[in-house]
Amino acid sequence: MTQQTPPPASRPQRILAYIVAALVIVSLVCIAAILIGTAAGQFAAQGSGQGLWPAVFLFPLVGLPIAFVLIIALIIVSARRNRAANRASGGGPGRR
Repeated sequence: MTQQTPPPASRPQRILAYIVAALVIVSLVCIAAILIGTAAGQFAAQGSGQGLWPAVFLFPLVGLPIAFVLIIALIIVSARRNRAANRASGGGPGRR
């Protein structure tokens, strides 16, 4: 069996990967800010609905599910690309 190099990632794959990484990192930073703010005794200010705290609370609730859906989209795009590359090289299933 010969070693095949995987096809390079396409531009949409790289864009999806960077968006997912950014969403997850910013969401984790927001969660850390909530934990640090609560430990510092700023919980009353966090729940006041003023300033930046509402966005800090809301971002992980929205960002993490969007990142999950984009990861699934990235897997689908990658699988379709690999399947097309295998068909083009004649290495489809059941062929020898």
